[in-house]
Amino acid sequence: MTVTQKSWTIRIVGAAIIIAGAITALAVLRRVPIILVALIGLGVLVVLILKIRANRKTKVIFDFYGAANEILIDGEGSRYHFEIAEVIRTGEKIVRSMPDAPPLSRFALGALYYSIGDHNAAVEQLGFAAEEEVLKESRHATPSRQLRRYVSRLRRVERRPKRYAKLNAALASLERMHQERGARLLAESQQQLKRLVEAHENEMSEQIRSPRKDLPISNSRQLKSINAPPTISEVLNEVYQEEPKTS
Repeated sequence: MTVTQKSWTIRIVGAAIIIAGAITALAVLRRVPIILVALIGLGVLVVLILKIRANRKTKVIFDFYGAANEILIDGEGSRYHFEIAEVIRTGEKIVRSMPDAPPLSRFALGALYYSIGDHNAAVEQLGFAAEEEVLKESRHATPSRQLRRYVSRLRRVERRPKRYAKLNAALASLERMHQERGARLLAESQQQLKRLVEAHENEMSEQIRSPRKDLPISNSRQLKSINAPPTISEVLNEVYQEEPKTS
């Protein structure tokens, strides 16, 4: 259990104790109906649980930054493929859960796709990262609740460099990679996609140009060699001719 989880657990336990004490006191004094107090206490607990869940989702983003930075620094060769795949799945969940995912999360995911040779996905994520980097400076952009929580936690991490030293190092490393390599990775992935499309188009055109190798009809079998079936009268004559012989 991390320090953050411990602090939230202590807050929940403390809130539950306070609520229980308030319910008991009010029940003794009989000033407020016990059911109403219980509903209020339940509502407070629900709000706390939802807040913890939201903070946990935000924490997943920063955990993703740390894991992605380690992979990109170490290189693909030092990692098992399933390790990279798990981090990529986490990144996909993050960008799909937010209507305005941070550009850094898009870049980290795109760089991971680039490292495994998935240039189609790399172009998609790196392109979104470039677009959202521009939109980040827009005055007309309306941030979502998820982005507001993310930015709030990001500023808290930045204000405490000693407490979050490892995370700040990962953020700085990813930001540096984004600025120095983002455009190059996007251009290289686009070139790779262009080559793949051209190769596929050339292959399809070659198949269209080449004649179809259907099975030829044998010339030895002429139409004259095909005999017509016997008529009904011929069949009846053969039957009547065979009956006297058997008698």
